[in-house]
Amino acid sequence: MKKIGLVLSSIAIFFTLSTGVTAQTTSTTLTDANAVKIAASASNHFWSALHGYKNKPCTERTFEYKGTEYVYLCPEFDTKAELSSYLSETFTNSAVEKGLTNYGYITYNGKLAHPIGDGFSMLEWSKAKTKLVYQTATVRSYEFTVPTVDGGSVKRTVTFYKSNSQWKVNKFDAVQ
Repeated sequence: MKKIGLVLSSIAIFFTLSTGVTAQTTSTTLTDANAVKIAASASNHFWSALHGYKNKPCTERTFEYKGTEYVYLCPEFDTKAELSSYLSETFTNSAVEKGLTNYGYITYNGKLAHPIGDGFSMLEWSKAKTKLVYQTATVRSYEFTVPTVDGGSVKRTVTFYKSNSQWKVNKFDAVQ
């Protein structure tokens, strides 16, 4: 019985978080608050892609290819299409394509992999302060002052493009 409760709780949390992202990115206007939410969500997507999973880590499987050590992504991101679909929730298609290329993602033995690396975000995007620095009907650039986990802050400029009714980040590593 506890397992069923845990599963139902997990599903409820998943849908709550998913709904929040959809509401943020389908706004017809991009407010400062929405820009922070979208940037925070994009940062989570970026780090999920780099870690190879979004929900739960899997057993790492590594291999060497052309002198570089690679790690396969978890089953939820077995293919480029699966990872691209996930990333396109918060990034433009152009940002996704360039990001996957720049970060060395490859398909090997039918599964998606990337060069071994590590890291985590030291930036607290959900607490960022914004300043609009450029605006047209379909493009907005914000300068973010993002707090770090060690008490400092950094400045980042993030450009959003509007496609249909969705605002998306136009550079894969702008929110790392």
